[in-house]
Amino acid sequence: MKSEALQKRKKKPDFVVKESKFVARVKKRWRFPRGMHSAVRQYNRGRPALPTPGYGSPRKVYGLDPSGLRPVLVFTEEQLLSLTPKEGAVIPSTVGNKKKVSLLTKAQEKKIRVLNVKDVAASLEKINKAFEERKRVKREKKKVKETKEEEKKKKAKEKAKEETTAAAKKSEEKSGEEISKDEQQMKKEEQQKEAEKTIIKKQ
Repeated sequence: MKSEALQKRKKKPDFVVKESKFVARVKKRWRFPRGMHSAVRQYNRGRPALPTPGYGSPRKVYGLDPSGLRPVLVFTEEQLLSLTPKEGAVIPSTVGNKKKVSLLTKAQEKKIRVLNVKDVAASLEKINKAFEERKRVKREKKKVKETKEEEKKKKAKEKAKEETTAAAKKSEEKSGEEISKDEQQMKKEEQQKEAEKTIIKKQ
């Protein structure tokens, strides 16, 4: 009886604004035609149908999925396991991939139908692949970071080495300059002494 009611519900037409099929700016939704000469409002033959009580679904299938199951939002495994055979699971988009994997695997084990997932195995494979790809990218990033840090350390060591060698050279040059200054002073003193001696001899 329920399957017949579902079949009845399937025959219902799509009630949309007539212009939505031809004009891009008009949304695909239902709005009652208010035009004075509107052919749709006047129920003219060959025009889109107006929603009337006759198109209503049977009471038995109100809120049911086309499969005949009542959709129930599932956030945890406890909620999933508490479903009856007449209910189907719906995993919301707010549930993360990690939790989604555990819910889908549990649903597969217990043979619970997930209404908003067409192929559970394929979706699990897709999510796992995405996880692996993310891990690979993370590893590569870490590797690049480590190599950059090593290069930085190497450059810092080389810079420090260059600075120490430059400082050593400077100190050597300074000491050499001081020695040369002392020698010049000594020479000057000797020359003065010799000049004094010659002056004394002349006297």
